[in-house]
Amino acid sequence: MKKLSVIFLGLTMLVALIAPVSSEGKDISKVGYIDLAKIFDQYNKTKDSDSKLEDEWKDKQDEVKKLKDKITGLKDELDLLSPEGKDKKQIEIDKKIKKLQDFSKEAKDELGSKRSEMVREILGDIDKVINEYGKSQGYDLILNERVLLYRKEGLDLTDKVVKILNNKYKK
Repeated sequence: MKKLSVIFLGLTMLVALIAPVSSEGKDISKVGYIDLAKIFDQYNKTKDSDSKLEDEWKDKQDEVKKLKDKITGLKDELDLLSPEGKDKKQIEIDKKIKKLQDFSKEAKDELGSKRSEMVREILGDIDKVINEYGKSQGYDLILNERVLLYRKEGLDLTDKVVKILNNKYKK
């Protein structure tokens, strides 16, 4: 039964590709495709955002290093103390380790959240430009190249979309 469903789906897609018709009932005549990953990577806003996140990550790493150095210093002092002093120092070390763990988790979560928001914003920019370009140039369909089994090279709109995005995005 599962094989029959797959065959039926394949035939349906084949028929749809052979005789494409738009919602207005006219033949689809202008089709293009884009490489979304390439657009994302070549968009200057992506590069700038990645650089900003990388700088923030380095700052967080510097803070982590400082916390680790403090813990190491406290551990070095531990050997020189009396048993009661060692207990107090161990409590202080445990607090610093907990602070370090909490800080690391918060930093990772914060940067992950910023990255997700950045990706959403950039994909929104890309979607908007593709829609505007498609409408202004009279395209009936613009597909993502990842879903294509065959494509004619002249239908690739990727570089045009990247150029528009980067022209719109000025620092």
